[in-house]
Amino acid sequence: MAIWWYEIKKMFYYQKGWLWVSLYFSFSLAFLFIFDTPKNPEIVMNTSDYHYYLDLVHGPHTEETEQLFKNEAAKISEAQVALTKIYDDYYDGHISEKELQDSIPSLEKIIENEQGFKVIFDQYMYVRENPDNRYYLATNGWDGLLSTEQLDFGLLLLLLLLVTPVFCAEFSSDMHSLHLTLRKGTREHAITKMLLVLLVVIVISILSVMMRYGFYEMRYGLDHGDYPLQSLSYFGTSLKKLSLSSTFLWSTSLKLFGNLIFVMFIMLFSVWTRKYALTLFSSTIIILLPYFLFNLESSKYFMPGPLGFMLSTGFFRGSEYEQDTFTDQMNVLFNEVPMMTILLLLSVNLCIGIFAWIVILHRHTNVWRTRKVRYNLKASSSIFMFFLLVFLMGCNPESDVSKEHSIFNSISRQSFENEFYDFYIDETDLDHTRPVFKNKKTGEIKDLIRNPLSSLTSVEPYIYGNDSYVYYMKMDYDKSGFYQLYNRLSLIEVDTTTFDEKVIYEQNTNTDRDTFLGLHTTDDIDFLGITSVFVDKEHIYLVVDDNQIRRISRLTGKTDTIIQTSISNNIAYDGRYIYYPNEAYQIIKYDTQTEKEITIPEIISTQFFLTESELFYINRQDNYSIYAMNLSHSNIRKVMDKPVWSITCDNDYIYYESKIDNKSYRVDKDGQNDTLLMNGDE
Repeated sequence: MAIWWYEIKKMFYYQKGWLWVSLYFSFSLAFLFIFDTPKNPEIVMNTSDYHYYLDLVHGPHTEETEQLFKNEAAKISEAQVALTKIYDDYYDGHISEKELQDSIPSLEKIIENEQGFKVIFDQYMYVRENPDNRYYLATNGWDGLLSTEQLDFGLLLLLLLLVTPVFCAEFSSDMHSLHLTLRKGTREHAITKMLLVLLVVIVISILSVMMRYGFYEMRYGLDHGDYPLQSLSYFGTSLKKLSLSSTFLWSTSLKLFGNLIFVMFIMLFSVWTRKYALTLFSSTIIILLPYFLFNLESSKYFMPGPLGFMLSTGFFRGSEYEQDTFTDQMNVLFNEVPMMTILLLLSVNLCIGIFAWIVILHRHTNVWRTRKVRYNLKASSSIFMFFLLVFLMGCNPESDVSKEHSIFNSISRQSFENEFYDFYIDETDLDHTRPVFKNKKTGEIKDLIRNPLSSLTSVEPYIYGNDSYVYYMKMDYDKSGFYQLYNRLSLIEVDTTTFDEKVIYEQNTNTDRDTFLGLHTTDDIDFLGITSVFVDKEHIYLVVDDNQIRRISRLTGKTDTIIQTSISNNIAYDGRYIYYPNEAYQIIKYDTQTEKEITIPEIISTQFFLTESELFYINRQDNYSIYAMNLSHSNIRKVMDKPVWSITCDNDYIYYESKIDNKSYRVDKDGQNDTLLMNGDE
């Protein structure tokens, strides 16, 4: 008992084990809260609406479920058409306000859960493909717990810090060549050390899994653990007949086995190399080399060694294929691991563990080592390494964006001007669309992008400007015949005082793993559906053509949907507030700091344009005339009577398209000097 207590005290007190364990669990929990992104963010955004339908259909797919989806889809579609018609009839004077108020509640009640229905309908399309083993349930919790093959680098580092000194400390002393003084040498001492290490790893592994389970249970819920594993799309093609709960238990057991084999490797390298650096290097390379080496993800699960078991969830995936549109052949994305292969790998790794145990005992038979190690310098360097890792994970340099934001309107997403230049997208050559700028003093026009682009890079047809900074987005792709595969999206910041470029956001669009430890992942954003972009110091905002505005944190890369609007091509932003219309032609003001929404009163508009001092809009209630609302005191004035289709503004004028003759005009902001624009006029 005395030797057990001494080894525990040495591992957790002298070698600072308690510090490493505390840091691991503290930072792991922090990482979960900061970096965790739901597999399906639409469920989180539409929680109440989604669960309204999930409560009706949860469980297996039935004929009643099929009929419910058909009826609900028809009802929502008919209600949307009817609601639009009622608003149009009211604004055109065909019905009274009382008739409007009497008709709206029943229709709005039908479509109030529309967004939740869209989410559950996507799940319905998946379940109906194989209704025998796919059930309806809230998937985010189980997806977060099971649907990932990301290596726990924090646990990997913790095991290295805890286990490496166990035997290396014996060889770092100057007294390692003493003769035998005990009949059995240090054999019993070595057994005690190895048993203690295995016990500590078991406890830490179980606590780590319990922490993750508790997090996902608290954040998303882990209901219906008895449902089939294939209810999660990640395991949709799996042939294994397991429930969600049993998969979690098997996965946990395999991870525990993998961790134990890994620490046996660490101890084996310790007695072989007798050096800290060589032990750390050798132990790390057997994990990281196969983890990053293979393009085919399933390859790491067919190799002997601890990596496959430390990941574990891939053992439960099914075979997945992707059709090559050029060759029309099916390419393998993932090969399912058969049960016999899993049993064989378990046997091989168990033999490796037993071999390591025997070698360690052999090296300690009839050998006596004194142990006196100074750990101060070692502890300091380890703490530095740990915090350096945390820093690299969490830090992403921000660009120096001005606190005073220029006004952004998605209607004018192809142009921007500041004190010295006019920036716009030149589309005169459709095969070479590019952002250019015009010097206001000299009239000279130049390309905004100074460095020539690759033939496999395209610039998106929109820009965003703020003070002296201009932003554009580019896509890199591979080309095979007539087909293009987009690989990387980049948002570039250009400082127009020097025209230096900086990449402020970059995302691989054809992989789920980002460039650093898999922390940043895509959240199923359709990058080809982005219609415009704007930024501030903390976030990037993407306007997507499925009527959503998505926000990306420039610090963590985390993505969430903040707005769902019916008209995505009419968005404005002033640095804090996002303005957008709803289905009732009202203008909503969204506060990006408080995440609160305010409906601007007394405005019914088909289109609007935001300036620094006023909000210009087409008044749906007054024959599509142009009005303006002062942003400071909310006073509203009428600019002109003529009915118009659309409006834009610059510093001096309002530009509009008349409903009378469909021609373009320019008028002063006070409604004076109405001028017909000829071709080439500005």
